[in-house]
Amino acid sequence: MSNDSHPGRRERADRRRNREVIVAAAREAFARADIAGETVSMNQVARAAGVGVATLYRHFPSRDELALAVYQRKLEEVTMRVRSRTQDRNAHASFRFWVAEFASFMLATRGMMDTLRAAGQSAAPFASPASDGVAEVVATFLADGTADRSMREELDAMDVTVAICALLATTGPGDSGARARRLLDLFIDSLAAQVE
Repeated sequence: MSNDSHPGRRERADRRRNREVIVAAAREAFARADIAGETVSMNQVARAAGVGVATLYRHFPSRDELALAVYQRKLEEVTMRVRSRTQDRNAHASFRFWVAEFASFMLATRGMMDTLRAAGQSAAPFASPASDGVAEVVATFLADGTADRSMREELDAMDVTVAICALLATTGPGDSGARARRLLDLFIDSLAAQVE
């Protein structure tokens, strides 16, 4: 039976495909804009994705929602890459590697750092879908660390997330982030299980 007999299924597949194309185009556009120190418009993303502006807005009603989708995709990729490369390490060592990769991604993306700084100055710091996504990843590493006894018990995933984001947010425009990386390394040291 052909897909033509299932218009609803075909429409859902088209929506998924359009969404993927938009996110991929936005990712490239945001990367180029970061290098140039410019802001990306929704019209630019629509043109790059080869879709109409109306289609873009149906998927992503605001620029912030589009940026969040790009961010979440990159976060997933970083996490999958770290997981595959650290299968033979304990959870604490894997988490240190993940934090380093996450920091590299954030420090290389001016827009993400601006979002962090704004979150730190808001009435509800780090209460956002972006930080929730990080907290979910952090929680899995902490659970693994408890299971293999490489990390302290009863660590709170959101506490650890806020600490990571706060340390990254100390990096000002034009700063290489070297101090933030050193501070993150010290912080990760503090999460290790105490040797008796």
